Amino acid sequence: MGVQNGTFEPEEIKRRKALAYLLGIGETEAGDTSLNGRLSIIAKLKAARRTEIARGQAGSWLYDVNRHLNICASLRREYEALEEMLADDAGSAAPSNAAIARRGVGEKRMSRAAGRL
Repeated sequence: MGVQNGTFEPEEIKRRKALAYLLGIGETEAGDTSLNGRLSIIAKLKAARRTEIARGQAGSWLYDVNRHLNICASLRREYEALEEMLADDAGSAAPSNAAIARRGVGEKRMSRAAGRL
């Protein structure tokens, strides 16, 4: 939650505005939290990430590392929200990996490169 220009904005409004800005979609589409809506947003974020990666690898002046990081962070949050949604639908009593990570319980996260060794 944050304060911006003296006004309080809940997380959902911040999420909707950020996704609309990153993906160039309407806030209504970005605010869809149904299963199909989340899957659509994830697909668009993955496509945007691929585009940024291609720009970076090509050395394009259009590449923006901050945009790339924001896309990756948004994608991670959408996957966590989807995981929680599916866990709630399944009625599982075990907390999700995302919930454990937010509480700070568990092992340190390994990088992908370290996991391949």
